[in-house]
Amino acid sequence: MRASDADREQVTSQLSEHHVAGRLTTDELRERTNRALDARTIGELKAVMADLPGSFATPVNPWEAMLSRRNRGPFPGLGYGGFWAKAGGLWADVLAITGISAVLDPLAAGVHLGALIALTPAVYFVGFWGGFGRSPGMWLVGIRVVRAEDGGRLGFRRSLLRAAGYLLDLASCFVGFGWAALDPHRQGWHDKIAGSYVVRRLR
Repeated sequence: MRASDADREQVTSQLSEHHVAGRLTTDELRERTNRALDARTIGELKAVMADLPGSFATPVNPWEAMLSRRNRGPFPGLGYGGFWAKAGGLWADVLAITGISAVLDPLAAGVHLGALIALTPAVYFVGFWGGFGRSPGMWLVGIRVVRAEDGGRLGFRRSLLRAAGYLLDLASCFVGFGWAALDPHRQGWHDKIAGSYVVRRLR
């Protein structure tokens, strides 16, 4: 019996749960996830899960399959952040940065530090992503950014890489941002560069 995308997604989600529970190492998780994504039949998927607790069951109807797709995510209890949620959060952040820059501009001009205003977006994003895992705009729409390999906090170095990725997105006339709408992991180019996911908590 051929495996569907929903079947493969169900197995990758279960593998993530076993990784969090300590039954799989990071290398084992990566290897088995690749096998699951490449599987063409239900038998191949069952072989990936054969030595782990629990059983693999295919969705019983199209509605359940649709829910499985909607609720998939990289880690237990977390789904991928939606394109429009990320767009709304970014728009809120842009408004906040504009306001901060407007306040700082006359102060910086008085002490000849106008060039530092250009760093405001980088300091804003890197500071919030690295320190809190989310910017104020992301907080408003209920999403956060995490490391792709284990769901941990992104940290300042990778937050800086992600902010640099924004420059590439802008240089591509926003194609890098829009890529998240098509990518199976909802990653824009900046997330691929930084090795990050934007996630939301499943209810």
